[in-house]
Amino acid sequence: MLSYPIQTNETAPEASRETLAAVEKAWGFAPNLIRTFANSPAVLEGAWALLTAFGKTRFSPAEQQLISLAISVENECGYCAAAHSLMGKGAGLSMPELDAVRAGLPMLAPRAEALRLFATVVTATRGNPGSAEIEAFLAAGYDQTAILEVILGVATKTLMNYTDHIAAVTLDDAFKATAWQSVLKRAA
Repeated sequence: MLSYPIQTNETAPEASRETLAAVEKAWGFAPNLIRTFANSPAVLEGAWALLTAFGKTRFSPAEQQLISLAISVENECGYCAAAHSLMGKGAGLSMPELDAVRAGLPMLAPRAEALRLFATVVTATRGNPGSAEIEAFLAAGYDQTAILEVILGVATKTLMNYTDHIAAVTLDDAFKATAWQSVLKRAA
C-alpha cells in the first residue's frame, strides 16, 4: 500500500482547491477519498466530473447508491461500501436492502435485484455481461440507456475502488457506523 496525504484546503495543490470547495459545498464536507484525489488536480477533477455525471442519470438517488454499493462490494472496497451504505440509507434504502447488497445476496424487490445483479455482473465480467444477463436486465423494465448509465457507475466506482485499494484511505468518522469488510481476503 502507498500512503497519500489527505489534503486539506490549505495543503492541496492550488489547482485542486476550487474542486474541493465544490465538493464541500455540495456534500457539506469532502471525504478522505476525495481529499486523496486532491493530490492530483486532474484526478480530483475527473472524479468529481464522473460523480456529477452519475448523479444526473435517470436512476433515483436510492438506485444510484444501490449501484455504487453493489460495485464496491464486488470490488471489495471497504471504504466505498461503508460510504455508500450510509448514503444509501440516507437515500431511502432499508437496512434489509443494504444488508443484502453488502452480503452479495439477492434483494427481495425484483427490479432492485435486477439492478444490483446487473451492476455486479458488469463489474465482475469487466464489462462483458452475457446476453442472458442483458436480457434479464431489460426484462426487469430497464432500457438500453440504463445499461450505459450502469457502465458510467462502474467507471466512477472503479476509479474510487482502485484508489482505495492502493492508497488504503482512512475511513471518515461519518462512515464508521457503516464500516464493511469483505469476507474474501485478497493476498497483500
